[in-house]
Amino acid sequence: MAGFILLLNVIGWGVLTLFVAPRQYELGATGVFGVGLGVTAFVLGMRHAFDADHIAAIDNTTRKLMADGQRPLSVGFWFSLGHSTIVFVLCLLLSLGVRALAGAVEDDSSALHEATGLIGTSVSAVFLYLIGIMNLVVLVGIVKVFRRMRRGEFDEASLERSLDYVGYAVVALFVLTWALALLVWRFARIEERWSVK
Repeated sequence: MAGFILLLNVIGWGVLTLFVAPRQYELGATGVFGVGLGVTAFVLGMRHAFDADHIAAIDNTTRKLMADGQRPLSVGFWFSLGHSTIVFVLCLLLSLGVRALAGAVEDDSSALHEATGLIGTSVSAVFLYLIGIMNLVVLVGIVKVFRRMRRGEFDEASLERSLDYVGYAVVALFVLTWALALLVWRFARIEERWSVK
């Protein structure tokens, strides 16, 4: 896993320094796409890795796998690889010609910036609250079962059955989030409202 991460870094920095930076691609009036911009993107990406919703998702998955008796050594790796892949594909799609939003993306005071800032923050906050509530529900359930076990009313199998439905709740949360995002995209007609005329 460490070797693969090293390989990805070598490929990324190699492509930047050998193929992209020497061509001096222009970024409009702001300057040239060079190594400095690559370093900035890399550092901001590293900082982004410590967002609370990412840590919570990785932590919950790790604890679930540990509870199932597995060794979750690569949870963070797979999370980051999936996240990076999505970001890369979205950037690629934008660079290949989704120019309808170019004006709104460049204008920091545009309705698009305001709406996506609000939506992004709200989605992260709701996700964190829901994960926190689910953790609280699981904790309360474990404490109740533990107390009943001490009184001799339950055994370990009962505790396993407190916990079996947590995975379903997490998946349901992801499906609900996806469905809400699809509904907002479909009925709010975001592309039409913020496209450059």
